[in-house]
Amino acid sequence: MKLSNILTDGQFNIVYNMLSLGIAAMLFTSIFLWVARDRVLPRYRTAVMVSATVTAIAAYHYFRMFDNFSHAFAVDGVNNPAAYNVGYRYVDWLLTVPLLLVELVAVLALAKAAQSSLLNRLVPAATAMIVLGYPGDAKLAILNIPNEASIWGLLSTLPFLYIMYVLFIEMGKSLARQSAEVVKKVKILRLLLLATWGVYPITFILAMSDAPATADQFVAREVGYTIADILAKCLFGLIIYSIARIKSAEDDKEFAKAEFRDA
Repeated sequence: MKLSNILTDGQFNIVYNMLSLGIAAMLFTSIFLWVARDRVLPRYRTAVMVSATVTAIAAYHYFRMFDNFSHAFAVDGVNNPAAYNVGYRYVDWLLTVPLLLVELVAVLALAKAAQSSLLNRLVPAATAMIVLGYPGDAKLAILNIPNEASIWGLLSTLPFLYIMYVLFIEMGKSLARQSAEVVKKVKILRLLLLATWGVYPITFILAMSDAPATADQFVAREVGYTIADILAKCLFGLIIYSIARIKSAEDDKEFAKAEFRDA
């Protein structure tokens, strides 16, 4: 990471506090989902546990980013942006982005053929999206050609568009047998992914220049990524949990009576 100017104390505190917020949000969402896993029927527990795994993985990587940022920008008051490792975010995304799609498919409890068909397309595409995006974001000279970052950005966009196609078109065909309440929440999840994942290419484009980023651009990037991560992982996981609760109640009237008797 190269910066054209150093962070002010205020800018440092903004990023420091946002990364701290990321740790807290991911950690306590994981704890909640783990504790609440028995509040859904066994067939939906996998989706809830995958959600908890996603936020647990993210909590670990946010702790690593927090520690790395503190050392890179706060050692004796000297900024050393070159020591800030953007790879932590990409390792996190490489693990969690495919799992986000797994939990979405798993909570619908589709027939095995339909579930396998969706996952066999979504998971490889999600992996390709992250792997292809990293060289451009990290400014790695792999191809040694002009505007190399833009090439990696374009290549990463192709699997992103394919994922959106599968989620909005192909998955739509699998929602016919779901209740109206579940369909409504699935539509919210798809829009949430579109909105939050849309932050990444925008940030990527703004940082494509070979010139070092300004401190303001760096702060905007870290804040934007953190907010998008919290929404795409914590809020997403909590909505997955709510879908699992709804479907559990629909499947088992005794469960519904026991769980929602005070509602």
